[in-house]
Amino acid sequence: MESFETDNSYKIDALGFRLKKAGIDISKWGTGGYKTIDHLLAEIECQEAILATDANGELLRKVEVVGAAIYHLTDDGNKYYLLEEKQIYIDGRERRRLAINNRSVFEKKKPNESPTEAMIRGVREELGLGGDIYLEETDTYHKIADSDSYPGLKAESTFYMFESILTQEQFNPDGYIERQPDKTTYFTWVKIE
Repeated sequence: MESFETDNSYKIDALGFRLKKAGIDISKWGTGGYKTIDHLLAEIECQEAILATDANGELLRKVEVVGAAIYHLTDDGNKYYLLEEKQIYIDGRERRRLAINNRSVFEKKKPNESPTEAMIRGVREELGLGGDIYLEETDTYHKIADSDSYPGLKAESTFYMFESILTQEQFNPDGYIERQPDKTTYFTWVKIE
């Protein structure tokens, strides 16, 4: 059987139609620090997000998110906190991330993962760490708000929050860099006084 699928353009068109039908203007998507419709489609296809309609008929991006505050304690008693500094997209756009929600690493949870499994995966992927990742769950909360990534689209999010202290072997004083096909993310340590 011949397949007519040569790219994702028909999926993008269908998603764009659904967003437009819901009254969502995507003209700002892919500008500044905002993600593109391609990013949203990728989230949906890998089951990190779903689009649903609420009781009022409003379109929502539903996600479960894990986040960790990551620390390191040095042998001489200094304490450091890791922050995601910025993301630079391949088209040159820069998204500054310092102090956003005061967490070091955020990751979208997949349906087959526990929050702890998702957080460990996120720390490993974003920071490139090996060894055991020790986590303590600190909070869980639910929020409905305008999306930070997709203006005009509301997000219904459940957040599972953790804390972690990295070992000496995992600590890189220069920070960490995560390279993805569409962007590079930079993490930096801040000394806590």
